[in-house]
Amino acid sequence: MKKTTKAAMAVAAAGAVLLGGSGTLAKWTDSTTLTSAAVQSGTLDLGACVTTSGGGWYSQVYVNAPTNPNPLVYIPDITTYRLKPGFNYTYFCDSKVMATGPRLKANVTVDKTKLSGGLATASVDLRTYVMDQSNNLLYDSTAPTPNLIPVTSALNNTNLTAQVLFTIYPADTTSSGLTLNTTALTIDVKQLGLTPSP
Repeated sequence: MKKTTKAAMAVAAAGAVLLGGSGTLAKWTDSTTLTSAAVQSGTLDLGACVTTSGGGWYSQVYVNAPTNPNPLVYIPDITTYRLKPGFNYTYFCDSKVMATGPRLKANVTVDKTKLSGGLATASVDLRTYVMDQSNNLLYDSTAPTPNLIPVTSALNNTNLTAQVLFTIYPADTTSSGLTLNTTALTIDVKQLGLTPSP
């Protein structure tokens, strides 16, 4: 009861001070308009992966070496083309990334397990990659940790190139008549959580 009483007395005394002199009630509260720009969150978005800038399917004569000097040969219509042993086959498409926000980081992925058909499980070393416009490798499905470099705002409004690559080796006797279905394959970005500042 004492604590309640003391609080009431303190309020009454304050009221008496504020009323003094002119007899008008001075303002204990006030308000004014806040002047500020609109607040906007960052963005993370991918455009459709298109083949209009040199993308699509290509063949390349296979060599058993770390680098391959043979040129990529464009395949105009993959639906009528027949794969042959002794060749690499690769597909490219470009997806524009919109990434804004000073601390934004995201992993980009092309998950090869979304591919289907007999070639998806055959011994053709199926692998997927993602590169930026400077040919930095952001994602490599063959690496122990596939996500190599995160997407940041430095890549905003640039194209990421997704690549699917497989090899039908010269001595291959098991891939005849098999197909590869890419319709479910996607390029994905997923924002990474921030590490709290110390």
